[in-house]
Amino acid sequence: MLNVKHKGYVIRNYSIEDADKIGNFDKVLELSYRYNGDFKLENIFCAVNALGDILGVGHLEPHDTWALITKEDIPSDYIYKLWLGISVNLEFEPPESVRDGLLEALLMRANELKKMHQGKKIRLIKYIASEDNAEIDYFLSKGFAAYSNNLVMKRDLTDEIPDVPNVEGINVINWKMATEEEKKQYLEADAKSNSGVCWSLNQLTWYSFSPEWDTFTAFSGDKVVGSTMTWMITDERSATENIFVIPEWRKKGVAKLVITKALKFLKNRGKKIATLCVFGDNKPAIALYKSLGYKMYFTNIEFGFDL
Repeated sequence: MLNVKHKGYVIRNYSIEDADKIGNFDKVLELSYRYNGDFKLENIFCAVNALGDILGVGHLEPHDTWALITKEDIPSDYIYKLWLGISVNLEFEPPESVRDGLLEALLMRANELKKMHQGKKIRLIKYIASEDNAEIDYFLSKGFAAYSNNLVMKRDLTDEIPDVPNVEGINVINWKMATEEEKKQYLEADAKSNSGVCWSLNQLTWYSFSPEWDTFTAFSGDKVVGSTMTWMITDERSATENIFVIPEWRKKGVAKLVITKALKFLKNRGKKIATLCVFGDNKPAIALYKSLGYKMYFTNIEFGFDL
């Protein structure tokens, strides 16, 4: 276990006793560390002063691509990703060295994981808003590079949402996935739609406890063929995310149908805006979203550090 001394604080591994203190400055991370099984104790670090105050935390979290890390038939140049997150406690006005120390600990841990997966290309990633020049400068100075643009698009729900045709043989339901078997059924379809890359069961379970969480899932008989997911971001804004259709049902109107069902549901709930994320080079998806009334909102840049 890590325990590195710095001037005025130490960097050490997280323990469950830290959760309440973390919640004082980052409630989402407190709950993530407590209840999301993708956050492992050995991948979370805390900067702690002599009084036991937590000055900041950092973590590694598996990206969707990590689902393939143990597979044998993946191309040798495939890049497996780990999310990197750092949050500092502004109440204590921690020095910049706290963030540096947490980043150093995370890089050390990431290299340990790299050794456990010899021959695999692993990249740490972080999304940064395109206008956040200070954050971009910091990570550029640490050797990170910009790899892709992630467009956040919004749909104004105060505008009319036109009906779209039903798809023959398809039934769209507000599916709650009440059992683990149903969650696994969903994830199998998600993986099939994206060359094996999908959310983990831990991540899906975590999101299912989000406020105002719903899915609008298309079935052909008892088979999942497509879906979109919603959850609350703010009182006026909800996500329309994790949109997928399995290959044999594409270009038949399934995606338009599940997204439109979600948009109408959110409008009836009183939401004003629905948002989604899409890679900037995904022209077919962008064309679909534009046809449904989504417009540009802002851009996140994916920065990465190759191990």
